[in-house]
Amino acid sequence: MMKTFKLNGHMLPLGKRRRFAEMAAIIILLIVGACGYRVRTSTGNLPYGMQSLGIPTFRNLTSQYRIEQVISGALLKEFSLRTKARINSSSSGVDAVLLGEINNVNSVPVAFGSQKDGSQTFGSAYLVTVQMAVRLVRVKDSAIIWQDEHLIFRERYVLNHSVRDFFSEENPALERLARSFAASLAGVILGRQAP
Repeated sequence: MMKTFKLNGHMLPLGKRRRFAEMAAIIILLIVGACGYRVRTSTGNLPYGMQSLGIPTFRNLTSQYRIEQVISGALLKEFSLRTKARINSSSSGVDAVLLGEINNVNSVPVAFGSQKDGSQTFGSAYLVTVQMAVRLVRVKDSAIIWQDEHLIFRERYVLNHSVRDFFSEENPALERLARSFAASLAGVILGRQAP
């Protein structure tokens, strides 16, 4: 006896069920494609038709070692991935320059733990906060195209409480923060259009 299934009151052989599902999927794809849905590209353009951007190393006004290199490197990578414009680390020979200062970096405990054999309390999770000032300057006339003097980004990290296996998680947290900051800033600047 041949297996069948019921569709709208009609009995169809099971082999046709697969063919029916394939045809239904094709029809749905054709309908969705005809409705104007398109995959949006993630590449953007610099504002005012600029074709090149320089991202020199940000100024580090803190005592945090190498934070300016981590953030500037993340920006160079993110802008290179998200635009076809020429991106480099120089402030000469470009249409615009992205200038920045890292004003403050601090880590504060947000969760606490205690040792089993004592009454000492320690921070077990921290929140690292970086405050920056950034501006996009057109080179030919030194016009400030975009600026934000009060950018604040935060990243949480958990401290390994075993002294024997201790590894500072602050630097990996700062690298994650730098990638998040770079993605956010690239989105703002590449989405900006001339007035």
